[in-house]
Amino acid sequence: MEKEKSFLQDRKNIIIIALIAAMIICSLLAYKAGADSAKTVFEAEKETLAAENEKLVNEKEYLQTLNRVDLEHLTVNDGPIYVIGHKSPDSDTVISAMAWADILNRTGHEAIPVITEKVNNETAYILEQAGAKSPEILYDASGLNIFLVDHSELVQGVDNLVDANIVGIIDHHGVGTVNVGSQVLYNAKPIGSASTIMWLNYLNYGLEIDKQMAHLLLGAILSDTSNLTISSSTSADKEAIDALAKIAEVDDVEGFYKEIHRRYLSYDGLSNEEIIFSDYKEYESSGVKYGVGLANAVDDESAAALAEQIAVSMKDAKATKDVDLMYVSIRAEDKKNDYVIPADERSEDTLKAAFPNYDEYNGVAYIYKGGLGRKSKFVPGLNDFLASHPHE
Repeated sequence: MEKEKSFLQDRKNIIIIALIAAMIICSLLAYKAGADSAKTVFEAEKETLAAENEKLVNEKEYLQTLNRVDLEHLTVNDGPIYVIGHKSPDSDTVISAMAWADILNRTGHEAIPVITEKVNNETAYILEQAGAKSPEILYDASGLNIFLVDHSELVQGVDNLVDANIVGIIDHHGVGTVNVGSQVLYNAKPIGSASTIMWLNYLNYGLEIDKQMAHLLLGAILSDTSNLTISSSTSADKEAIDALAKIAEVDDVEGFYKEIHRRYLSYDGLSNEEIIFSDYKEYESSGVKYGVGLANAVDDESAAALAEQIAVSMKDAKATKDVDLMYVSIRAEDKKNDYVIPADERSEDTLKAAFPNYDEYNGVAYIYKGGLGRKSKFVPGLNDFLASHPHE
């Protein structure tokens, strides 16, 4: 009897063990099936993502191809395209010319970046830091293929621009006086720097930016936007600075800007006339031609001293230009006050009539506390005044 009970117990244990084993095997098989199923889903998702990524890449390349169409139909006569900015070249106008010439050369054209005059101390520093040379000076545009950057005003352009073949314009200012009969590439954006437009063009055309060009463009954008502090700065300018700093391997962007700004404020080795024309632009409104130069100083004391220094040369400087009115505005950086120096009596009378709310006159300059920015206030305000007081 005992043997029979033992046998039955053993049999029961075997059955239990067999059932447990079967359950384990079933669980393992189910896990494997689930794993295989999950693997299949993962592989499917991976393939879907790869397909979507390929589609995006293809669409991006397609858009870049479409964007390049405007470069395929430029009206170019025999000879290279000379890319040039405005007179009294600043860093943005020099470097945007260099960048656009690079883009044209890499998309099947022969292009040469040029400038109207010797670069200033700030631009020389940016070029030096990037290991680049300054473009050559072009004195006469007659009969040449010309592509304008950073301006669209005839009076701001290279001499004899009216006798040139204008191929196109890239700018970030208002629409100027250049009038072209044939189709041209015209690209204008309301952003802080022409060099930011060049960064966007590299992206839109699918062209990589090398380390040197990134360093140049970074310096130009920092300069023209005063490190994103001016009112015309945009998110595009900020994105450009961030992206270009990585390519250029500039870790201390703030330090780079500070040195750029220090060079901007430096007039070491420059004559009074060179200071007057270091950042000078000409305009025409209602039959009146006028020029406005900008200079900078650390504070009110140094701005007043610089104004007194260059005021004695203003009349002679005006005599070298074909303008009716001429001014230099010196910005005191600490309080953003502007010291405006008229070149002669007519310029002075017009200034007081157009901007009567000056805060002080120190015998040399009219002081506008809080600033009278050339692009934001001076030029628009003077244009409005001249339009309402026709020149006879």
